[in-house]
Amino acid sequence: MVYLFIGLVLMMLIAPIVSILPGKSQKQIMAVRRAAMARGISVELTTIDDPNPNQDKYRTSTGRALPPKLQVAAYKGLSRMSSSNVALEAFQVQRTPGQDPMSPNAFHSITQAPLPEAGLTFLAQYAGALPTTVQQIIWDGRQLNVYWVEQPDQQMGEKIFTFIEEGLQCLAEFSSISKTD
Repeated sequence: MVYLFIGLVLMMLIAPIVSILPGKSQKQIMAVRRAAMARGISVELTTIDDPNPNQDKYRTSTGRALPPKLQVAAYKGLSRMSSSNVALEAFQVQRTPGQDPMSPNAFHSITQAPLPEAGLTFLAQYAGALPTTVQQIIWDGRQLNVYWVEQPDQQMGEKIFTFIEEGLQCLAEFSSISKTD
């Protein structure tokens, strides 16, 4: 009986420690984040407004509404241009629920200002390759941010890294073109 009691006490001490160890998918997500940071892309965990807010998951068991916030990871690539060289207008786009991810209308502007022509061209050229779990893309004139509901898939991560790197080059070209005009 004493051995049973000692065994139960040990299990009660060890079980919480084992339960907080990362699982396989968490380790894969950490590997994707490490790969991003190795390429100079910063990663930040944050929340955004859910593009599809009318879901049952935003209701408590008593029926009370919860704020429709979506937990995402922000992958941020910083432009290497000086801030005085930046001429391309900032833009913020969000995935349009129900749209074909490959269509030009897969993303729409979430600000009052219309999307600049260079931004439309950039999105049409590069955004089709992004995973469907990418929710927002923000260019603030200096930094390209991709808000992604992370998946434990290195290939999806590579698509996002490539999008950010090529996107920064493309946006720099648009900025230099509009600067010479």
